[in-house]
Amino acid sequence: MFSNFGSINSSNNNSNNDSENHESVSHDAPSSSNQFLLNNIRFGMPVCILRAPEVSNLPPEKTDENLSEQQSPLPSKSDQPVGGRFCDKFPLHVISVEDNNLYTNRVSYNTQQNAYYENGILSNKYINGWNNGTFRWDNIELKREYDWLQTYLARNPSESKMNDDGEISWKFDYRMGGFVINSLHIRLSFGTFDNSARVNWFITPLPTTKNPCPNWQQIPFDPYTEPRHYVNEVRDFTRYVKDEYGFILRAHLSGGDKTYVIWQKTQLFRQDFITGMTLDPDIIVDPLPELEPTSEKRSFVLNDEATSDFVIHLEVPTSDEQKSASSDVSNVDVKDFHIHSKILSARSDYFNALLASNMIESQNKSLKLAYISHESLERILNYLYTGTIPDIQTFDEWTALLHGASRFLIPALIQRCEKALKGYVNHDNLREVEDIAKNCGAEQLVQYCKMFEPRNN
Repeated sequence: MFSNFGSINSSNNNSNNDSENHESVSHDAPSSSNQFLLNNIRFGMPVCILRAPEVSNLPPEKTDENLSEQQSPLPSKSDQPVGGRFCDKFPLHVISVEDNNLYTNRVSYNTQQNAYYENGILSNKYINGWNNGTFRWDNIELKREYDWLQTYLARNPSESKMNDDGEISWKFDYRMGGFVINSLHIRLSFGTFDNSARVNWFITPLPTTKNPCPNWQQIPFDPYTEPRHYVNEVRDFTRYVKDEYGFILRAHLSGGDKTYVIWQKTQLFRQDFITGMTLDPDIIVDPLPELEPTSEKRSFVLNDEATSDFVIHLEVPTSDEQKSASSDVSNVDVKDFHIHSKILSARSDYFNALLASNMIESQNKSLKLAYISHESLERILNYLYTGTIPDIQTFDEWTALLHGASRFLIPALIQRCEKALKGYVNHDNLREVEDIAKNCGAEQLVQYCKMFEPRNN
């Protein structure tokens, strides 16, 4: 879950004209490639800032001896200029908004990844770990619910701490770059699960010589009307921090019926997380179903006309074997496969339903097929008989086999194709593979694509 903070302007001393320009600044939506992740992010709207006047009311830079080391300039891993500090520990990189003499800065937190990101760059983590990116925190922990597949920040569940209040804050300081805030929007996501539970949010500008002790302002929200109360919205905080050098945002968690799960009644940044796929193995392949035991001591062989009891008539185009399956075909050859209904019924849900029905194909013990290559059908039938797949060398052959396995409802073969296709996935074909997997019901491959490591910028 993300939350973004901020945008900035470099204006020298023409504050009146600059302010007019800043009010009209719009923030671009995230790109489609990042939309999935950004939709699951809390905080996350740009902060708009402008260059402070030369005559400022900044307090002395070194306000705390304990922060002397933290207040020194920090090395930057980004090509973007450093315009401030995040929680007194990390550089804040600012991005110029063309033609408006404005700068933006954005910090986001994702609960699923338990990491902070900056300026919408999702390929590199800005800070690892929720606590490493906080200004202060007390009685807060990251919680993962494996029964409900949810993750969030909540109070400490230990018996000695769960009845205590929890608090967490984040600090944004743009004094280092000499900027003041022009506009601020923040996405806040939190929930309560008890009428007496509360999550209260507060914000304050940073101290200056003009205002050395600024007041905390509580952020108003609609009153709670239900035991389960969830908020996930973008709020405009500009009025609290306009023309200030920075701010601190604080969340206070309290209340709830005094039970053993009181700590769970207040939550920040709740979102889904995935546990159904592990890395080793990341795709599970089940064995083929065993055949029902019979008194007959014989093995089944594909295309054994003497013992087969079912025939598949495959129509194959004669003019162009590579012709699209959707094309009109006037001239076809028919290739016959002599098979055993016992094999097909046991290992293909498609054939099991067909052979158990009163359809004409079942009565005539034959089936006409088209729109599948001779090679793919032969591989599928061989797999149903032997559980083996011949050496396949290309991506296209594996995807053709996956389509066939999906068509004939063979779960074990779908899994084999998923495992093989995993080795072909890269950043260039990621969307294509995911679409194929979705169309074929290859859910493990879909999840693998979703969890694929982002491309490094």
